Amino acid sequence: MNEKSQESTSSLPMDVLVVEDVWGSAFDEIGQRLTITYLPQLWEDDSALKDYIGNVRALVIRNRTQVTRDLLAAAPMLEVIARAGVGLDNIDLVAANEAGVVVVAALGANATSVGEHAVGMAFAFSKNLISQDLKTKEGGWDRRLGFELQDRSWGVIGLGATGRETARIAHAIGMKVYGYDPNIPIDRFIEGVDTRVDTIEETLASCDFISLHVPLTPGTSKMVSSGFLSKMRRGSYLINSSRGGLVDEDALLEALDNDHLAGAALDVRVSEPPALHPLNSHAKVIHSPHVAGLTYESQDRITEILAFEIDTVLGGEPATMNVGIHQIANR
Repeated sequence: MNEKSQESTSSLPMDVLVVEDVWGSAFDEIGQRLTITYLPQLWEDDSALKDYIGNVRALVIRNRTQVTRDLLAAAPMLEVIARAGVGLDNIDLVAANEAGVVVVAALGANATSVGEHAVGMAFAFSKNLISQDLKTKEGGWDRRLGFELQDRSWGVIGLGATGRETARIAHAIGMKVYGYDPNIPIDRFIEGVDTRVDTIEETLASCDFISLHVPLTPGTSKMVSSGFLSKMRRGSYLINSSRGGLVDEDALLEALDNDHLAGAALDVRVSEPPALHPLNSHAKVIHSPHVAGLTYESQDRITEILAFEIDTVLGGEPATMNVGIHQIANR
């Protein structure tokens, strides 16, 4: 079986099974010594995935594969789950830890991509790019005023890798950046952050743009509630390239419809693809299909990290990015 086999027999042993669209030259390299099976649509069929996973030592996923306790029970040989991204809400970390399965992720590898995407959405709002593009293509010539981002304020909620990179880019174009993260000491220097704030309320009240960079957990689910939105500055913008479940979509719709918010940019949704909802076609919403972290450069970095971690764990050495243990310890 070669390193990028499109077909496989589930009874054969497999060192690595890739069940979503994750590939890079680093996988070609480790494929010289490990058996890698590439079935990027397998995540769609739970039954087939369980059939295949019984003889797999390493599982490579993005965000669509649901690694449940039942799936892990069907994988007695599994040693490592490699997540192409940073969100871990699709993995039962407790069950993985109990099964002795290491969970690794490419932390920070897509931070520049996500930061650029978030600020790019702000540019689209400030220059009316989406609506003016559509009008011009329809034969119109609607010359409306935009506004400059320079000297506007940006609030970053969550100062992990993507939050820090978003702050750095926003600061570089002349925006005043506020940063909120209760898990990082407020006196710690973070490049691009002009003002660290003690409370999320202060961030919301101070900023023209708010971007979310936090994981989806029971504590953060629907954190963007009607109360959260009411504390945002009137006429401000919400940008979410983190997890759709952070946002109460009905509350967001109300905030847009009553003109409290000027707009929202959503790279992620509660369900993906999104279920029927008025937000889907709302004039004040910019959508992208969960692609903020997907660039050629970020995917090269991600696969390099994952290939190294898989090679390390299957070689009998401890992972350097064992995020499963870290996340459980910090719950």
